[in-house]
Amino acid sequence: MFCGDLVLYFPVISYGRFLLLFHVLGSPPPPVVCSRPPEVLNAFFRPGRIVYIPLDVVTYLCVPGFVKDSGNDRAVCQTLGHWEHASLRCKRQQCPAPGAPQDGSVRYTEVTYQSVARFSCDEGHRLHGANESECLASGAWSAPLPVCENVTCPYPEIPRLGRLDFYQPREGNVSTYRDVVRYGCNLNYALIGNETATCRANGTWSHVPECRDVKCQRPAEIANGYMSFAPYRKYNYKEVVTYGCNPPYALVGSRSSYCDKDGDWTPKPLCQAPCHVPTPKANVLHNGRKTRVDEISRQQIQHGDVITYYCKNKTEKCAHSVPSRCHNGNFTVPACYKKPGLLHLLSSDPSTMTPCPQETQQRGV
Repeated sequence: MFCGDLVLYFPVISYGRFLLLFHVLGSPPPPVVCSRPPEVLNAFFRPGRIVYIPLDVVTYLCVPGFVKDSGNDRAVCQTLGHWEHASLRCKRQQCPAPGAPQDGSVRYTEVTYQSVARFSCDEGHRLHGANESECLASGAWSAPLPVCENVTCPYPEIPRLGRLDFYQPREGNVSTYRDVVRYGCNLNYALIGNETATCRANGTWSHVPECRDVKCQRPAEIANGYMSFAPYRKYNYKEVVTYGCNPPYALVGSRSSYCDKDGDWTPKPLCQAPCHVPTPKANVLHNGRKTRVDEISRQQIQHGDVITYYCKNKTEKCAHSVPSRCHNGNFTVPACYKKPGLLHLLSSDPSTMTPCPQETQQRGV
């Protein structure tokens, strides 16, 4: 009966009294156990239990997206109730370097787990595919490399009363970025705007010009000149009239003028007056040869013509040249020129004197 009573009694005594009873009776103490194994950064362990006893072993594994870098991946429960720590180190999974698409570029800072690579295309190209890709736990990228396709423009619009003078389409009757077309207008119509258009990066043409019916009134006469036959009527775009000057005036500017796209005539020429040279006895350089002024017809030169005078340098005993140009009837004799007089008959003519050193250097002598 005692033994049976003892069995019925034990379940209700406290754990502390139970230990004391075993101590009194000379029984061994309860076994040593280890607490939960220590955590390892970016890793987990197996097997998972509530209680671990000495010599129990747990194995550490890197969490998805991380791989073993170095260290021991096992930990053992020691007889004193503590763990022999695992030294495992886990590093992020690495993906291969992503390439850049042709005619494009890629941007990224790292190529490890959860890193993102972003793709873009050069100007004039359009991205086909994902514009970004993430490095996965498997070591692969989440999306394939995209493709940069050429931007294309449709068949260009043709202006009313106009035409395409130059157009070289590609396969599919399209144009690609920076392709150029050139426009023209029907006869007597003026093209307003740029005659060329360019395929832009957004897939549209830069512009479409306008063909406009332009008329000009009869052009005006010019002073001291005349105009070719020009009846009093309206003139079409790019119709031309020509001008000339009455003798002895010289024509300056283009001889022709045409009706421009703004409805006015292009600049007309001018008739500029000749000049009288008031130094008949001066030896000068004119039209590449030495001559006296009074040997020039009527002592007169045309607008724009140049007469070069010779002047003395008394200190150096040499001569230097000074040019003077005719400008619409105005001519100025250089101040250094001296009219020949009685006293000058005894001195040397500057035109026959040795050129001054600076003058020689300028002539390349």
